[in-house]
Amino acid sequence: MRLKKAYFVLLPFLCIFLFSCGVQDYPTYTYQIVNSLGEDYLVNYCEQTNYPENNTRVKVFRGKKKVMDYNGGSYSGCNSYTPSQIVFICKSGDVDYYYLRSQLAEYIVADGMVDLKTNYNMLMLNKSKSEMTDDEKKVYSKTSGTIRSAISAEDVEKRFSACGYSSESFMAFYNYS
Repeated sequence: MRLKKAYFVLLPFLCIFLFSCGVQDYPTYTYQIVNSLGEDYLVNYCEQTNYPENNTRVKVFRGKKKVMDYNGGSYSGCNSYTPSQIVFICKSGDVDYYYLRSQLAEYIVADGMVDLKTNYNMLMLNKSKSEMTDDEKKVYSKTSGTIRSAISAEDVEKRFSACGYSSESFMAFYNYS
């Protein structure tokens, strides 16, 4: 009898606890970025404030193709992680490379499998060598070499200036060795 009472008392509390910690559907917000080259990107983002993690989930589409999908890390305001500038840089093999800028940082994003071992598809620009791990240095060097062989510095500068974007941090990455 006591066991039955314990079930009736503990079961509601357990259910409330489990449902409050579960993954919830948060509203997805959408906006469009069109740069001066006519590239049209659709950005979907969702603020996920679940216990124990809070983050921002961002997906970027170009037409029907998803080109980026990333988490914004620990939550400090979703606008910090959503992109404000995007431009297609080049294609090398089966991989498309994009430049992305958010309020927090600038990135090179690879749409496709760059390296099966490290699985990097998003590299932060303006990172000093002293802050990088050995793996990051290798990936930086390899990726910048791949991009250099796919597009000239002049063409990159033209793409950035046509969009009205600053190319300074990208060119530092482009010339990384």
